[in-house]
Amino acid sequence: MEKSNQTPFSIKRILLTTLIAGTLDGLAAVIFLGKMNFMGVFQYIASAIFGKEAFTGGIETALIGLALHYFIAFSFTLVFAIASTKTSVLRQHIILSGIIYGIVVWAIMNLLVVPLTKIPGVPFNYERAILNAVILIFCIGLPISYLTARKF
Repeated sequence: MEKSNQTPFSIKRILLTTLIAGTLDGLAAVIFLGKMNFMGVFQYIASAIFGKEAFTGGIETALIGLALHYFIAFSFTLVFAIASTKTSVLRQHIILSGIIYGIVVWAIMNLLVVPLTKIPGVPFNYERAILNAVILIFCIGLPISYLTARKF
């Protein structure tokens, strides 16, 4: 078996990919989901740890939410990078891999992670769920897939 000179699993690649995907996702969340409310979006993320108190914590809880957001982006980037070293099909089919990974990220976050946190529950909304999934496809799945497969 021929070994590829491609090394998607490097700390430089993972950190850069995390920065790009996390920033795209954060911006999309602020613009499309939070209606330009930076504090509210990242306090919502911080509410995973602090519950409703996160919304009264000011910039401190927003910054904690921002850090948590990038940690989550890092985790999903790391998982994909490791998987792509083991499964070359992920690097060969960048668009399909990115779309599927965005959907997988949506499912993991909404069906597993969020229910285990202190985030206040809200009724399911199909439009919001679809928008959230599309954001994760375009801002997490596709950038992670592309940047992991790209040589740099």
